[in-house]
Amino acid sequence: MEHELTFQKIKEQVELPELLRHYGYTLKKGEVLGKGKWHVFEGDDTLVVFKGRGGDWMYFNAQDDRDKGSVIDWMKNRVNSGRISGIAQAPDRSVWQAVNDHFRAYLNLPEAQRPQLDLPPIAETAPGEKFHSIYTRNCRPLENTAYLEGRGITKSTLALPQFAGRILNQFHTVQHPGMPAKTYVNTAFPAYHEGRVVGLELKGEGFKGQAPESQFSRSLWLSKLPEPGPATYLLVSESALDALSYAQLHAGDTALYASTAGTLTQNKIFELKRLLTEAGIPTVRAAFDNDTQGHYFDTRLLAGFARADNPMKVVREHERLLTVEVTTNNVASLQALNDKLKVYNAAATVQYYQHSGTTAGKAISPTLRNELIHSVQSAPNTYQFHVPINRDALGAFNQAAIHSLAFEHQVEIAKSQGKDWNQDLKQDQLQRVVKQQLGEVDEDQYGFGQLHWDNPRFEGDGKMPPHKPEQQRTPRLPR
Repeated sequence: MEHELTFQKIKEQVELPELLRHYGYTLKKGEVLGKGKWHVFEGDDTLVVFKGRGGDWMYFNAQDDRDKGSVIDWMKNRVNSGRISGIAQAPDRSVWQAVNDHFRAYLNLPEAQRPQLDLPPIAETAPGEKFHSIYTRNCRPLENTAYLEGRGITKSTLALPQFAGRILNQFHTVQHPGMPAKTYVNTAFPAYHEGRVVGLELKGEGFKGQAPESQFSRSLWLSKLPEPGPATYLLVSESALDALSYAQLHAGDTALYASTAGTLTQNKIFELKRLLTEAGIPTVRAAFDNDTQGHYFDTRLLAGFARADNPMKVVREHERLLTVEVTTNNVASLQALNDKLKVYNAAATVQYYQHSGTTAGKAISPTLRNELIHSVQSAPNTYQFHVPINRDALGAFNQAAIHSLAFEHQVEIAKSQGKDWNQDLKQDQLQRVVKQQLGEVDEDQYGFGQLHWDNPRFEGDGKMPPHKPEQQRTPRLPR
């Protein structure tokens, strides 16, 4: 019966590559095939076909960014366009009824008339190996380093073995009517997921962007593992430029470098955990920007790495307030966390009255209340911490958490002195120039004093304070 053919059954029974072959598409031969996760089909257009996260066949049209989706979307778009002979909408049928009609006709074909397509295997590309991807087809090995050198990255840093092949030049040609073609050279950072290139972050003078259809929600830019290994830590930053800057500022460190391309999703945290486990790296070092968003990413990463015996998660996010929930039977760890937050609240209160020029009264100012970290017991052994979304409050909470709670791996937080590590790198280079030009003088008179660089790294060793049964009492939490 007609209603028995559901879209879910269509996805299960129709192989998109075979359907395309049935309607006249041919499988494109070439180096890209079998080396990445893509199959390229050519017919009246060029389609890139791949398996989605749920295992369903997906596609996108290389010539029309509106034409993409599942096998259902492919048929609907052809019914609407009428550009393939044999796919049309009957006058008495709706679009979706027509979609079902064409799938039913295809599935009712005798087995001998349905194409059997033997697709080449899709090989995984392990970290450190040569990669091929549809995203890198317009790329060449890194030769034009003008952009990176303009941001303070030296050729000696770029020549380090762990960055070989992980930074490319992408060539983009623009042809305007009546004008000669112009080719732009961008710096490209491949985004990896499980060893495969699934996107491309692009940088140039006055330009930044990404290759179409890049999958940044679950991928990371990655260096190679250091030679000789092993890596002592995995450094994760918001941009590849910051990771390169950190590597240059900390020459000699044996690290695996990663960038989240400005976002931190749960899928990226899963990928970081996988890398740590597979490469046997004991420590993840968060080197996100020293601004509100960077400290927010620290909180997200800590929650993602919290150990099963003290799960930590962000349960609510308002415009100015983040609610973080921690569950544990270890009262001592919560008491330690609480004590550190009380110190922050006390310092914030003193600073508030100093800046406002007022004195503390019986009632707390609403403005001050909104700047403090509050907590409440929401269930047995479960506490919620309401943290203002600003750099100081988030930073204080993260430092308290990293010293009080337990994590799957050792977690460290490294913060730049300026907004990010590239800014620190340029400041460091300026400081060196001042030394060369002025000699050994009192640097503080020029604003480049050593105190500017003394920003300690905060570390969590993955251990909880000792569990003492006799201390089973409800901790006094900050209010």
